Amino acid sequence: VIAFSQVGTNIFVGYGLGLKTTATPDATSIFTSGYTDGMKISLIDVGFLVDYEIADGFSIGAGVGGAIPMGASGLQIVNLDTAGASSTTLKYFFDGLMGVSYSYPLQPVVLRADLLGGISFFDFTRLKDFGFLVKAKFGLGYQMGGFTINVGAGYELRNYNVNFGDGEKGSFSIQSVPIELGITLRF
Repeated sequence: VIAFSQVGTNIFVGYGLGLKTTATPDATSIFTSGYTDGMKISLIDVGFLVDYEIADGFSIGAGVGGAIPMGASGLQIVNLDTAGASSTTLKYFFDGLMGVSYSYPLQPVVLRADLLGGISFFDFTRLKDFGFLVKAKFGLGYQMGGFTINVGAGYELRNYNVNFGDGEKGSFSIQSVPIELGITLRF
């Protein structure tokens, strides 16, 4: 019973205010249309983690998440894996997440820090063009027994590999400031 009471769920939803979108080696190698210089892609994201409290206030967990890009309407990413060069429209991201969090109780207020990372895909038909994400955020919460609701903000980086030529690899990245609402429930 004691070990089970340290298991919890973490659910978050938020808006990532776009800071910067970049492409390596250059935008014309990665994007076939829809890209403009200085483009800032914002994100609406959601995540679900199951975590385990390994020490007082310190938890580790794993889960899934996803995001929908905003302001990227018509953004096409080159796809040379199909017969003839084609492109893929950027519609969503799907993430496999691992994370650590620390909560410092000031009863009933809670100070919280989260660090998340993991693998991410921008299209299920292009599984070898995967990427990663890293997110750090800090927030304040209100705790009622095993239930905590919190609001936080931080920094998020997403980076994706793209095959744009005969054996040539490039990448694109999205940087944003996530502002999120989270709920933690301890059983």
